Amino acid sequence: MTVTKIIFLDIPTILQVPTSPNTWKVRLALNYKELNYETKWVETTDIESVCKSLGIPPTRALPDGTPKYTLPALIDNTFSPPTLLSDSTPIIEYLERTYPDPDSSRSLCPPISRALHALFEYHVAHSITAQLFPVMIMHLYDKKTPRDRIHFRKRTEAAYGKKLEDIELAGREREEQWKKVEGAFDLLATFMQTGNGLGAEGGEFFAGSYPSLADCTLGGLLLLLRYASPDEAWMKVSSWSNGKWGRYMVAMEAWTAVE
Repeated sequence: MTVTKIIFLDIPTILQVPTSPNTWKVRLALNYKELNYETKWVETTDIESVCKSLGIPPTRALPDGTPKYTLPALIDNTFSPPTLLSDSTPIIEYLERTYPDPDSSRSLCPPISRALHALFEYHVAHSITAQLFPVMIMHLYDKKTPRDRIHFRKRTEAAYGKKLEDIELAGREREEQWKKVEGAFDLLATFMQTGNGLGAEGGEFFAGSYPSLADCTLGGLLLLLRYASPDEAWMKVSSWSNGKWGRYMVAMEAWTAVE
């Protein structure tokens, strides 16, 4: 195992595991690359103040120029001066550059695949993640810490102009929404069967036998569903595409440890 001194900032829940797909994305990469790291748990309410105090840069700027701080974030103290980063994809690209695997076939994001990965992430964000919100909002709320529930409710209700309970779809609308999500997952399964997605070798992953950045992205989303909604979302998703996503998570299991 590479001897590194990395601090990884993640968001706690009332469970023993996180539920943020973006922080899971980086955690999967850290575990896959067998890098030493410790987790610093930061409630959503405290992200901005903690990042500012540590010198971690904002993820982006809002339209009015206000800096926006989000997790995941990472501080790498392995070298001097330390490296401070936020945002999942730039963090993983940094880890790949700084700690490359001697076996190039195990690379998570080789330069030649970056455009494909960007397209994949766009599809996941717009066709899956955005579609999940109306059927997952209360599952997400219930798993947050008490302080973060207050923050989440206030922010989300202000954005939607209605109570959380009224944003969540029910009945026939809910089932129709799940059908949309299922269609997006079936499309991903079809891509993975055609030339095995981003690669040519057989295997459960997008690039064949080894995971890629795309797998960290999708794996993080599936872990959210598994932990935040085991009795609804995960039961549905794990049965879709002829059980593809249940098998997929079995293949990812080795890199899901939370330390």
